[in-house]
Order: sequence, then structure tokens, then C-alpha cells
Amino acid sequence: MKADNRSPASSLSRWLDRGRELFYAIGSTVVVITTAVIGITLMAGVIVRYFLAGSLAWGNELPVILFPWLIMGGVVMAAARHQHLGVDFFVRKLSPGAARAMMVVVRLMVVALMVLLIQQSSVLLQYMQYQTTPVLGWSATWAFYSLPLGAGGVLLLAIIDLIGLASGSEAPIKELTP
Repeated sequence: MKADNRSPASSLSRWLDRGRELFYAIGSTVVVITTAVIGITLMAGVIVRYFLAGSLAWGNELPVILFPWLIMGGVVMAAARHQHLGVDFFVRKLSPGAARAMMVVVRLMVVALMVLLIQQSSVLLQYMQYQTTPVLGWSATWAFYSLPLGAGGVLLLAIIDLIGLASGSEAPIKELTP
């Protein structure tokens, strides 16, 4: 029988990477589906307008409802792969320990911001429940549910990063591979 010589840190890092990939898959699924539905809806509206000289009344509402989902799916994808906008020039000038501490502080700030965003979006949802779309008659909350769910995804990804940073199983700054 083969002895398992994997370190606990590499095992933890592998689990954290799996968690990030799960969120990336969820975000990309949302992006692909919403992009396809928005594209099909807009194309159908163009075809109806061109060939039938009419319009799809609901064809304007559906993309408006789905667009926030498209955006939040992309935000989660970027957070899962650390591909969001960031400036790490100063962090790279710090010692490894100071860089790790700085990135822990940054991730804690992300956690606090996402908790605040989830809380505030729940307040917004309470007001939006009374508005409906004119043609489809759907609650306006359908579009706004993307905000707390996307923020929840980014929150969980920040916690995954905190676990990796605090355990020392991951570097504070990931190097880009060409």
C-alpha cells in the first residue's frame, strides 16, 4: 500500500481551489444562460420587427431583468479567479509576512462590505416587491435578487481566501502564469 505523503496544507489548498472552481462554474453558468436568453430575446425582437412590422412587448423587459444577473455572474467569476481590478504594487514591496497581513485585512474589508451589501440589498428588496413589470407582470425583485446572491458568492470566496491566507497554505499574491 502506498503511503500518503501529501501535506495537510496542500490538501487544504486543493479543497479551497475546488471551492473557488465551484463558484466559478456557478458564475459562468449564470453568465452563459443569461447571455443566451438576452441574445435570443433581442434577436427575436429584431426578427419580429423586421418581418412582421410589430414588436415583442416583453422583449424589452426580459433583458432588463436578466442583465443584473449577467453582471453579478461575472463578478463572482472574477472573484473566484482573482481577476478583478486590483493594485498590488505596494503589497509586492512588503515582506511576505506583511503582505499576508495586508491581504488578510483586505479580505476582511471585502467580507464586511459584502455583509453590508447583502443587508442593504434586503432593504431594497422590501421596497421593490411592490413594483411589477408592465408587460410580464413580474415582480421587480427578480432583477434585484442578483445583488444579495452575487454578494453572497463574493463573501464566501473572500472567506475561502481568508482560510487560505490564515492557514499559510496559499501565497498572499498569486503570480500570473504566462
